[in-house]
This record gives sequence, structure tokens and C-alpha cells, in this order.
Amino acid sequence: MTRQTLITAALFISGVSTVAAGTLTFSNTNAIVINDSASPPTIASPYPSTIAVSNVTGVYVTKVTIGIHGFAHGFPADVDVVLVGPQGQNAVLMGNVGTETLPPPATNIDLTIDDDAASSMPLDTPLASGAFKPTQRQTFAFDFPPPAPATSNLMGPTLVNFKNTNPNGAWRLFVVDDTNPDSGVITGGWSLNITTAPVVLSIAGAQTNAVLSWTNAAAGYTLQATPTLSPPAWTNVTIAPVVIAGNYVVTNATTNKTLFYRLAQ
Repeated sequence: MTRQTLITAALFISGVSTVAAGTLTFSNTNAIVINDSASPPTIASPYPSTIAVSNVTGVYVTKVTIGIHGFAHGFPADVDVVLVGPQGQNAVLMGNVGTETLPPPATNIDLTIDDDAASSMPLDTPLASGAFKPTQRQTFAFDFPPPAPATSNLMGPTLVNFKNTNPNGAWRLFVVDDTNPDSGVITGGWSLNITTAPVVLSIAGAQTNAVLSWTNAAAGYTLQATPTLSPPAWTNVTIAPVVIAGNYVVTNATTNKTLFYRLAQ
């Protein structure tokens, strides 16, 4: 008599709720006051401005864009902005942009910061509303005050730094003024647009083995198994995944007629 093994797979993501893949928008509409630099760099109030993302489960980040709403400053080139994600990845959003010789002030400007924008922020023309790539015109000659990353730990002006990360946690916007005089404000705060893709657990049978795979772009997931769902008794699959063709792959010997799997985060 030949013993047949039934391999059953389902994707269970731990968390309160599941959000379908797509683009999610989160906002902090509180004003950010850009204080004039008396001893550069001078931090804004608040520092940082924070957006908390939670209960976004079963997905990973594929793209991030940022909105800055109602930016005003007497000398925009004084303003430097860094975004730090929940896992510590960071990006310089703007630094030393706009004209640096007697520029007109920025008044109620709305900026969309997007790696796929057509152009960077200007250096030789006044800053105006629009969509721009993250832009750092000069190397910072100072460290952002803590808790922002030091200059040596900044990852550069690109939002690709947040790709393939877990979106959940505190996203922090650090704003400083690096030269006196002039001050400013971001009256409408800022927004965070996160595009996500689903984490899909695939399964195939190979004799008495279950071959499970999921994209290696999704970090921080643990493969678990249980022989029953009434009630479940999840345990970690201790076999370390290997990377094959862009996927984590685990080949697990089956000893039960029915076995359920999940990815837990």
C-alpha cells in the first residue's frame, strides 16, 4: 500500500488586519516650524515629525513618494530634509536647493518627492511647486542633530532605499535650517505614499517533501507549520531558506497527512 501525503498550504500573516496590496497614503498634517539657524544646524519643531504606520500585513514596499505641503521659507537653500524609515533606511529629500544668491522666498509651495519625477530640484532657479526627484546639491558639512542619522550614515538622495522593507513602524521626517538668517514653516505637514506588493507563499510537492517559496524581496518573514487548524499549533520550520531565482525556498519533509504552512512577520 502506498502512503499518500496531502500537503496543504495557506498564507497566514500575523497581525490585527490585512491590507491588500496597492498604494496607501498616510499623513501628518501638523505644521513643522523651521527655526532660524543660530548655531547651525538648528532643528525644526517638532523634530522629528512622525507618521506611524501599522497593521499593513502581508505586503512589502515597492515604492515610496513623499508630499510636503505648504512649504515657506525666506531662503529655501538653508533647509535640509531627511526621511528615516522604520528599519533605519533613510533618504535625503532636499538639501541646498533653489537659488543660492538672493533667491525669492518660497511661499506656500507643495512638493511631491518621487524618484520617477522628470527632474531634480533646481539650484539656479527659484523653488516652485511640483514633482521632483530627491535632491542634495551639496555634501552636508555638519551632522543632523540626534536622533537623526549622522551625515556619515546617510544613504543618499533616493527613495529606492526603502524598497523591499516592512512598511510598519515610525517614519520620521527630520528638518533643519543650516544657515542664518531666515526661517520658515511647512504649514500642512507631510504625507507618505507607500506602494506595496503582496507576499505570496507558493507550495509544490516533491515526493514526500513540500517545496515552499516566497519572494526574497520580502524580508523578516518566518515560515511556520501546523498539522491542524483546530486549534493551530504553529512551530517554526527550522530549515534555513536558500535563495533560488529571486525566491526564498524551503524543502521540508512531511510526516503528517495534512500540514498547513504560513509566513509570520
